Amino acid sequence: KARINRNYRKVVENVKSEFMGDDVMNFLCFGDKNNKSILFIHGMASTAMLCYEPILKHLSDYYVILAEVDGHSERTDELVSLKNNCNEIENYIINNLSGNLYCLSGFSMGATMAVEIIGKGNVNVAKTHLDAAFLTKMGLLTKPYEYMFCKAIKRIRNGKAIPKFMMDAVMGKDNNSIIEMLYTGITSNTIKNACEFVYRYHIPESIRNYKGVILFWRGSNEQYPRKSVTLLKKYLPTIIDIEIEYMGHGQYLHEHSDEYANNLIEYLQS
Repeated sequence: KARINRNYRKVVENVKSEFMGDDVMNFLCFGDKNNKSILFIHGMASTAMLCYEPILKHLSDYYVILAEVDGHSERTDELVSLKNNCNEIENYIINNLSGNLYCLSGFSMGATMAVEIIGKGNVNVAKTHLDAAFLTKMGLLTKPYEYMFCKAIKRIRNGKAIPKFMMDAVMGKDNNSIIEMLYTGITSNTIKNACEFVYRYHIPESIRNYKGVILFWRGSNEQYPRKSVTLLKKYLPTIIDIEIEYMGHGQYLHEHSDEYANNLIEYLQS
């Protein structure tokens, strides 16, 4: 862990020095750049390291890049636009990987962003891994969901519990993974701007042109990812759709990280 943290600090400094200004996204890089590349995008109200640090030890044969979404780290300003962050990830792939990425992997909000990136088709992504992508429009429920999300985080900060029936309904029965992966420094403005993108997201028609392989993971206790993969199959019917039994939102990644990494590697090597 100490070695990872040293590399982590070094990478942040190196990446910032490559760009003009401090308003560019942070990208944390691990491993040999000559290896096959994997870029991970974390979930809403979490951080890149909270989500993915447990699986890094399994990915030493790959060049791993963790994108830090704006507003989801003490090193970044508040999130203004997830669409802009998608553009910055594209630019990173173009400028640092010659426009070619072996695998793009996203969790929750990060998976929605991954769909946006491969849908635009500006970079070449051989394989895509979507963990619980949220692609279902919430419509009139968008604002109430934003409000509830902000209130829930405020309760957690104040040491108050969120009613269990609400957690079970949204995150899956007996699932505390999202709370344990929570970035408590997130602001209400960042949450609102993230929700505006995710809860109103429309899959681009151009995603039909994507030629890579897509693996979609979703827990059996997750409601919205099930609807999302059904919607995505209308555009890309060859998606590999895997349901993970007894898992809620983020639970497989957080509570079973070793198995998660091993199954991801199996997909990468297939």
